[in-house]
Amino acid sequence: MEILKETMRSLLTNKMRTFLSMLGIIIGVMAVITVTALGQGTTSRVSEMMNSLGSNVILVEQGYMGGYGGMSLSSVKNALSVQDVDNIRSMAPSVKYVVPVLSPGLELQYEKRTVYSMTIASRPEFFEMMGLETQAGRILDYEDEKNVSKVCIIGADLALELFKQSDPIGKTVFLNQNYGESGRKTSVQVVGVLKKTGSKFFFNADRTVFLPYSTGDMRIRQSNGALDSIIVSAKDGLSAKACLEINYVLYLRLKNIQKYVITAQESLSQMVGQVTGVINLVLMAIAGISLLVGGIGIMNIMLVSVTERTREIGIKKAIGASRKRILLEFLVESIMITFVAGVIGIVFGIGLSKLIESLAAQYELKAVMSLPSILIAFGVSSAIGLFFGIYPANKASKLSPIEALRYE
Repeated sequence: MEILKETMRSLLTNKMRTFLSMLGIIIGVMAVITVTALGQGTTSRVSEMMNSLGSNVILVEQGYMGGYGGMSLSSVKNALSVQDVDNIRSMAPSVKYVVPVLSPGLELQYEKRTVYSMTIASRPEFFEMMGLETQAGRILDYEDEKNVSKVCIIGADLALELFKQSDPIGKTVFLNQNYGESGRKTSVQVVGVLKKTGSKFFFNADRTVFLPYSTGDMRIRQSNGALDSIIVSAKDGLSAKACLEINYVLYLRLKNIQKYVITAQESLSQMVGQVTGVINLVLMAIAGISLLVGGIGIMNIMLVSVTERTREIGIKKAIGASRKRILLEFLVESIMITFVAGVIGIVFGIGLSKLIESLAAQYELKAVMSLPSILIAFGVSSAIGLFFGIYPANKASKLSPIEALRYE
């Protein structure tokens, strides 16, 4: 108890020095907490987004060719066809659903308000495959597909941005294909608004306009059967087998595996997990360097403290203070600095994480706090105080009482 009182007296006597000693640890712990929270939040959000589709969704896209002799890769145009959808449906027994997808980027206009949106034209099964439900109105059906109906469903964010608090159902909006006054416009009627969903496999459902495939093909793109992508849902547990079957079907027609890319949601989840893991590790290493720098700062300040208190140390040793007592006093002082700095850093780290989460709410960034990460950050900061306090404490304990009393 006496050592604690002596430590507090020393720290409060030199408030600026104490603050500067703590600053590096505060920043380091704050960085560790913030990076860990945001990293875990990002990983959690990506996993949630991927798992919302199950593990059976497969995306087939246009491939890339070139890249030889210094040439850059270029996207293959019009490689996929609606014929491939029919072929996969009839020749791939492991496939449950398969739908064509057109995805032009268009401007969505209502009265004088205009926003850029992604547009997806597909068949009714698409909504079941992606787990999309409406909060108002209805889903697109095969009557819309058959009649090439000029109808659409819009995402929750688009509905709020364009219509504010009014009901979008039954309203007419325009899809602008070429921007500006001379752009080509197609009018469609809003028949449904999706529930707030967030990002899916390859699109943000809240900012997307959904059309019947026939409408997108004949009225918007006029693509003559050419597709941007194909979405496939494999039967339970047969995702890998379905990928092999799809590859076989596409190769039979295209004769070139570079013309298409097959991506299984399951493999993409694993890849994303590995990437986020590496990013989190790098960020943690950077935050760890901040803690290391803070520890070196503590050692420097403690060495200055030893120099300033040389006569005080000499007096204490002259009246009977043991080397162990002096060593313990300076170690406790160093640990106390990092202890308090660690607590402050944790509080600031949690606050900063929540602030970043609120500022980046539109990007669906989350901060996930975990007790182990907080305890690790706190434990590491205390260990740094102990480690970097040993040398100054040891130096103080070895001072000769006679030499210390002579020190000016």
